Amino acid sequence: MNETMKKKTWYLIYIAAVLILVLVPFAGMSVAATNETTENKELAAFPELRIDGGWNLRFLGELGTYFEEHFAFRQELVAANALLRGRLLGVSASDQVLVGKDGWLYFTGTLDDYLGENQMSDKGLRNAVSNLSLMQQHIEERGSRFVLTIAPNKNSLYDGNMPSNYLRGRDNNRVRIDALLKEAGIHYVDLYEAFEESEECLYLQEDSHWNNKGALLACSRLLEGLGRELDASSYSSCEVRKEQTGDLAEMLYSVAAEPEENIYYDRIPIYAYVNDVKSTEEDWIETINPNGQGTLLMFRDSFGNSMLPFLANEFEHGYFSRLVPYNLGNLDQYRPEYVIVERVERRISFFAEQPPVMEGPVRVPENLTAAATDTTCSIREDGSWYVVEGRLDPDFVKMDSRIYVSVRTEDGEAVTREAFCTSSMDEEGWNDDGYQLYLKQSSLPEGKVHMDIILVNGDTQTNFRTEELKR
Repeated sequence: MNETMKKKTWYLIYIAAVLILVLVPFAGMSVAATNETTENKELAAFPELRIDGGWNLRFLGELGTYFEEHFAFRQELVAANALLRGRLLGVSASDQVLVGKDGWLYFTGTLDDYLGENQMSDKGLRNAVSNLSLMQQHIEERGSRFVLTIAPNKNSLYDGNMPSNYLRGRDNNRVRIDALLKEAGIHYVDLYEAFEESEECLYLQEDSHWNNKGALLACSRLLEGLGRELDASSYSSCEVRKEQTGDLAEMLYSVAAEPEENIYYDRIPIYAYVNDVKSTEEDWIETINPNGQGTLLMFRDSFGNSMLPFLANEFEHGYFSRLVPYNLGNLDQYRPEYVIVERVERRISFFAEQPPVMEGPVRVPENLTAAATDTTCSIREDGSWYVVEGRLDPDFVKMDSRIYVSVRTEDGEAVTREAFCTSSMDEEGWNDDGYQLYLKQSSLPEGKVHMDIILVNGDTQTNFRTEELKR
């Protein structure tokens, strides 16, 4: 065989190999189509050729989308691509995961806090603290002890493996809110201080959360904040096992994600689930422990998953909620002696965006004047509640403004309650001039009532708008 024939043969082999590689994902769909995914989305359905009696003009485009999401071995090929890019090149194949040094992974949702960019305004932070103050007052008036904590972003504590092209900023929402929480008298447990005192790394390398030892430390500090003490001797015996698959690893490497080491304590759980619980990820979990003391109500996010077993072992009754907005009606139903609110650092804005479900405290307006403004107001039904909400005229709002809503009947009787100050994000950025108040429908009289929206600036109280509601 001459040299030319050899080259042609190799060209044909190369072309055949490429065709096989290209055709395998398509041909394999008959036996190994991808019908499940680790991504948080619903896979596209096979498109209809005809829709509503006519030809589907988007059929080819929808067919392409269907193939992109269902071709054979998709998850394995996606995982292989992520591994090659992440492990060899240090580049992430997911816009949700940042690949750091030495195999460390970080959640990109924490970058704004890390860089000190796109942070809340001073007014927005004051809205958050004002709402927490009203929440704390509501809880303590019902005889419960209250503590708030903020779970640190991983790169706030352990940034040594962040990519060198990301420079840490000086200020962010968490740093700025600390002084405001102290000023407002919020019972706050500072976990940053607790974690920084430890010489150990208490977060997982390929997960956005703390490890079990970090969860135990957080629980210990929270119990101290509630006037309780965790029996550390009960957790003196532990072992390290390679069984934890990180959430960031699953997002990035999909089916190729491998478990990493975590700490597991030998203490046998003595609590039991009351409701049907498959994992600590569930939105509502009830626990019982006859050897525990007191009742706990905890509003939490995913950082509470690993905390739940430790806390459930301490209390006779435990109620753990991931539902939002927080339903403070649970206070009257379960009468907890203790209430914990835990939220991750990157979601501090939550306290200004989603006030809890509760009636605001009663206030007494004084020296009330009236003014014509561009304040808006709407009233909607939400279950057994009316929700009064709107935006104040920004020309009148100050940093420490408060909002009252006065409900007047036709015969002149009135009850005035303080509303929450709210912030929201729109195309122009943060708007911090919102307000919201929950009113129990059963507390309002039948017939027509008037709602006065009152802005309080120091000793000045101004009626900005009156809205009518007929029941």
